Amino acid sequence: MTVLNQEEIERELSKLNESWHNRKNILVGEFFFEKYLGALDFVNAVGLLAEQQQHHPCIKLDYRRVEIHITTHDADNSLTNKDFKLAAAIDQILLE
Repeated sequence: MTVLNQEEIERELSKLNESWHNRKNILVGEFFFEKYLGALDFVNAVGLLAEQQQHHPCIKLDYRRVEIHITTHDADNSLTNKDFKLAAAIDQILLE
């Protein structure tokens, strides 16, 4: 697993939903929903996806707002392709 440099991070970030940004080598996504249950459904879908990919983000649910933090713990909490793969898959959930 290769740690991405800043140029690679910016390139991969540009492919994602605008809700994602890099915060000190943590990929952070902030998502808003019309209702609490919509946010909860999203969190559950992300949880299932994380299990499938065996890559588990930190997820915070605050009423209609969901914040997701992704980093690769096995790479000293750095960003890798694994993080961007999960973020892109989360973006696909939003399109469903």
